[in-house]
Amino acid sequence: MKSVKRLLKNGAASKILLFFNENPNCIDTAKGISLWVGGDANSIQKALDQLVKEGMITSHQTTSTTAYAYTNNKQLVKKIEKYIKNM
Repeated sequence: MKSVKRLLKNGAASKILLFFNENPNCIDTAKGISLWVGGDANSIQKALDQLVKEGMITSHQTTSTTAYAYTNNKQLVKKIEKYIKNM
């Protein structure tokens, strides 16, 4: 999957995918994720938006915030894990 390989070259997206791969049951806001992965909030938000478009991360909207979680697509998770191992 070219999009996984391409996104892992993006520093912020790579950090996010590594974080969720290690913490697959985590649900957090963009601000919280930026604290966990050590990135600035703006670049983390942009990367999250891209990862949501690609289906690697899901977004959960409430009236006051948006939370993000790892995809439930087991085939996609396996592809992501494959690329992470080869990094």
